[in-house]
Amino acid sequence: MIIKSIQVENFRNIKQAELEFCEGVNIFYGDNAQGKTNMLEAISLCLGKGFRRAKTASLVPFHDEGDNAADTTLTLAFESDAAPGKENIINYKISGGRASVEVNGISLKNAADLYGELKHVVFAPEHLQLVQGPAEMRRYYIDNIALMQHKAHKRAVADYTAALKQLAALNNEIMMSPDTVRNTRDMIGIWSDILIRQGINLTSGRLKYFELLRSTAIKLYDELTVGKEELGVMYRSNVFGDIEAELPDFADKDGLYRQYVEMLNKHQVYGLRASEFRVRVGAHKDDIAFSINGINSREFGSQGQIKSISLILKLAEAEIIRMHNREMPVILLDEVLGELDTKRRDYVINRLNRSQVFLTSCDFGDFDSSEVLRAWLVKGGKFHTSGGGRFSLL
Repeated sequence: MIIKSIQVENFRNIKQAELEFCEGVNIFYGDNAQGKTNMLEAISLCLGKGFRRAKTASLVPFHDEGDNAADTTLTLAFESDAAPGKENIINYKISGGRASVEVNGISLKNAADLYGELKHVVFAPEHLQLVQGPAEMRRYYIDNIALMQHKAHKRAVADYTAALKQLAALNNEIMMSPDTVRNTRDMIGIWSDILIRQGINLTSGRLKYFELLRSTAIKLYDELTVGKEELGVMYRSNVFGDIEAELPDFADKDGLYRQYVEMLNKHQVYGLRASEFRVRVGAHKDDIAFSINGINSREFGSQGQIKSISLILKLAEAEIIRMHNREMPVILLDEVLGELDTKRRDYVINRLNRSQVFLTSCDFGDFDSSEVLRAWLVKGGKFHTSGGGRFSLL
């Protein structure tokens, strides 16, 4: 996929901007809080999901009290790999705090329905914490990989999350009204069944792409370190145990179901005080562990190793899209290359040279002229085509 252009009106601090992009590297540079990341976010929203996970109402510009906020409109033009030369138009609009999306004039029920259809990878500063950050971040990461490949994973995530919430609500009802225990226990059985079945589906969806992620990341890390360090990647299932290359037999649904029930019963899921209720076992407790030369990276990895693993995971994500979909993903890099040393930055650029890249940076001097095809200096939400006198910009 190639993004040809974008028109932005009334989005965060961007009053109006109309940009045409090249097929290689596109850079937004300038001081902090000027609108660089806002432009990346506008692009990602049109592709199906804002990478900052902000509420829709917060995306419109700030207005003084009594001033009516204008509608936010984003218009993105792109060509797909399947039909080169044919321009497609995405219209994303926020009006009255609600978002709506049209693709080539056809309305979608939900803006998020586009996610996964238009292949892209986002690398933001928080992704540098993929190794040492909370387990939730790693689960979100592997779920996004699965979602990008298969929309059915979205339903598994939604149904599993709904079951967790319903079980918490039912436990609260028991605590508040003990005389309703019998009926509530029946409902707990129903939602526990949903939790288990969707937990199996959720784990299966993650592991379907985990082995591809694992093998790709190991290969890329070997390239980055020139064979000096060996990366290990392990999926830690809260129900099925530690998993590397050999996956559970997900065709054996009955056996997996019995194993899930056994684990739930063993850890006494119910009967806690309402304020402390937790489902202690399940896919929402899974994690991914990394090691370098057999040593736990989260606890003992150096900062350079931690950053390198995080970097490789995002590059592996892009490789999975290429291999699985035979499509070049669009790459969005938000303020991350400046945090990398020259060796790693060059490695990233070289690995992404087949994709269209959008990146932000405070310092234009971070980039060699061979890396830059088009750049904009960003000041106060305005985008000025400029190369600082060093580069020949198209």
